[in-house]
Order: sequence, then C-alpha cells, then structure tokens
Amino acid sequence: MSEKRYWLKSGFYTMLHRGTNFFLGFIGFMILVRVLSPAEFGVWVLAISIVAIVDMGRNGFLQNGMIKFLFNRTEAEERKIQMAALMLNTALTLILMILIWVASPLLEKLLNAPQLQPLLRIYTLVLPLLILHTHNLILMQAKFDFKAYFYAGIAKSLPFFLVILFYYYTGKSLPLVELAWIQNITFALAVAVSCFQARKILKIQWGWYKDKVEQVFHFGKFVFGTNLVSMLTGSMDKFLLGFLLSPVQVAFANAASRVLNMTEIPINSIASITYPKASAANDEGKSDEVGRIYEKTVGMMLTFTLPFFLVCIIFAEYVILMIAGEDYLQAVPFLRIVSFMGILSPFDRQSGVILDAIGKPSLNMLMVMGTFIYSLGFSWIFIQSFGLYGAAYGMVAAVLITVVIKQFILRRYLSFHIGKPFIHAFESYPQIFRMVLSKLKAG
Repeated sequence: MSEKRYWLKSGFYTMLHRGTNFFLGFIGFMILVRVLSPAEFGVWVLAISIVAIVDMGRNGFLQNGMIKFLFNRTEAEERKIQMAALMLNTALTLILMILIWVASPLLEKLLNAPQLQPLLRIYTLVLPLLILHTHNLILMQAKFDFKAYFYAGIAKSLPFFLVILFYYYTGKSLPLVELAWIQNITFALAVAVSCFQARKILKIQWGWYKDKVEQVFHFGKFVFGTNLVSMLTGSMDKFLLGFLLSPVQVAFANAASRVLNMTEIPINSIASITYPKASAANDEGKSDEVGRIYEKTVGMMLTFTLPFFLVCIIFAEYVILMIAGEDYLQAVPFLRIVSFMGILSPFDRQSGVILDAIGKPSLNMLMVMGTFIYSLGFSWIFIQSFGLYGAAYGMVAAVLITVVIKQFILRRYLSFHIGKPFIHAFESYPQIFRMVLSKLKAG
C-alpha cells in the first residue's frame, strides 16, 4: 500500500470510528442529562471515568508492544506473540477485577457517590469477556485493518445509544444499576462482533513462551503506566470535585468536558495511524522522517482544534445551553478555560506517541506522571480557592508545563521546528475552503 493510500484509507476509517463513537456518545450524553438528575449523572460520570481508566490502561499495556513486535514477523512468531499477549491480558484483568471489587466501597465513600459500589462491581463481571475484545482490536490495528476496527468499535457504542434512546422516548425511569447492566450487555455484543471480525487474524500457538512474554511485558509496562496515569490525569478534575465538593459539580465539569472531547476525534484518530508509521520509520533509521511526521500530524490536529478553541471562547454559553440545558450554565466559565486544551493537546498527545515510537516509552511515562502530579497539586489548590473552576485552571496549567518539557526532550532525538505545525494548519485552511467551494459548485 502506497503512503498516500495508507493515510487516506486508514485515516478515513479511523476518523469514521472516532466520529461515530463521539456522535453516539455525545447525543447519548444529551439524553442522559435530561433523564438523570445532576446528582445521579455525576455518579454515573465517576463510574464510567473509572471504567475508561481500566480500559485504557489495559489497552495501553498491550497495544504498542503487540503492534511493534508483530511487525515483519513470521506466522510462527506471530502465534507465539499473540499467545504471550493473551496470557498477560488475562493476568492483568484478574488483578484489576480484584482491585475494583475490593476498592469499590472505599471509592463510593471517598467520592461522596451513592450507588458507585454496585456500578463498579457490575462492571467487573464483564471484564473477562473484554480480554478477547481488547486483543482483537489491537490485532486489527497491527494488520492495518481499520475497516474491521471500525465495525468492532461501534458494536459497543451503537446498541448502548439505542437503548437509552428508547428509555428517553418512552419516558421510562432509568435506575443507575439497570444502566450498568445495559452497558455490560452492549460490551458482550461488542466482543462477539470483534471475534467475528478478527477470526482470520486471531492465531495463537498454545504454550509458555517466556521470551515473548518478557518482551511484551517490559515494553508494555511503560505504556500501561503512561496510559493509566494519563487517564487519571484526565479524570483528576472529576475525582477531586467529587471528593472536595459533590457529584453535582462533577456533572457540571463533565458537561464542559463533553464539548472538549470533540477535539479527541481528530487527535486520537491521527495518533492511532501515526504510531505504526513513525515506529516503522524509526526502525529503518529515518529519524528525519519521524520528525517530519511529528510536524505534519500535529499540524493536522491543529487544523481541527484551533477553530474549536475560538468557538468555545466566543459562544460557550450557547454551546452549554444547547447540549445540557439551563441547569448546567455553571459549566460556561469552565468550558472557556479548558478550551485552551485545543491548542495544547495536539502537542501533548503527539509528542507522547512519537516518544513511544522511537523506543522511549519510559520517558513518555515519566512525562505523563509529571502531568499527573502537577494536575493533582494545582487542581487541589485551585479548587480550594476557586471551587468548580479551579479544576479547569489546574488541568490547563499542568498540561502546559508538560508540553514545554516534552518539546525539549524530543529535540534531543529528532529534528523538527515547533512553528511548523501551525504553518501546516494555516496552509490547510485555503485548501479546505477551495475543496468545499468546489463541492458546492458541483452540487
């Protein structure tokens, strides 16, 4: 596959996957804030934040290592690597199940979140099934089968959306425990779909392969730590607001964060197709090419996130009214503050991807841990002084510091210009405008 075709095809299906999941999640959020009270919704946000942390941490433990070590391997080697990855996945899942089950009563008390314990314990029951789902999704990425990845991904979000849509239109009450069971059922459906999609590439050779296990483990431990701490950092505002204030404040923060999540579509889509290319270029000793990929992909991200930043600064009140209603207007200043992440996130996310790709996952993990520590410290202090909005100040300040440090680190290994991404972004706007204009004229 040519480079141009790779970026177009993989980019299309990845963006389609991210976009569809975001759309369904966003509309689902708009429904849930109208079905649940702010207090109930705040508890649900805390629960799904913990679920997302577990999922992202486990995925990170395996994803980059599997993709890296499956590249240019014989079928016999692939079977052994897949077996090793499944063993590690199973072991980590069992540990997580025990931790969540035991910690759930304490988390419910610390976060002032009634019903959080049963929600988390219900989730642990589906974790064994998700072992295969995680494995299958990573395999699809390793094989560049982003079309199959798209179908397997939406198999989880679409059924859940349809169920809550049914509850909304029928006017039926939706208890949180029932909502958790619905989520488990949709997870199980997604596992079945991913197994079907990956049936031709899921190949294992039973046995204990110590060298393969150690290989995937030692690479994955850094990415696991990076992803886990990164997710904790992203959810830090919610956890501290629950601990220091109440789940109602968590609901307000989540309303603004849902808008911010719009930037995650292009950022995550571009990041997911960047890693295989950057990793391959690094393995071939093309450090200049890796630097070029960094400039180009950050610029691609900024093309989407800069307009988002401007819209949120100018029209924040209208955005919150539209997506959540008058009950959530306290989220307007929060949204304006966190909109600065539209500028910072592309540099933060992509520098981490590149560090992993050039074989420096330990450095990336240290940077993410630094962000976590800054965010915890800043948010704790600012929430005490500014309440709800202190969480936003803490998040932006922490990411800004990390972005600056990461740029200095990357310069040690790669040649790139910090201003090039902005140039790429601004150069793309006339092209996009001409393309849209030509489409309108043709229509």
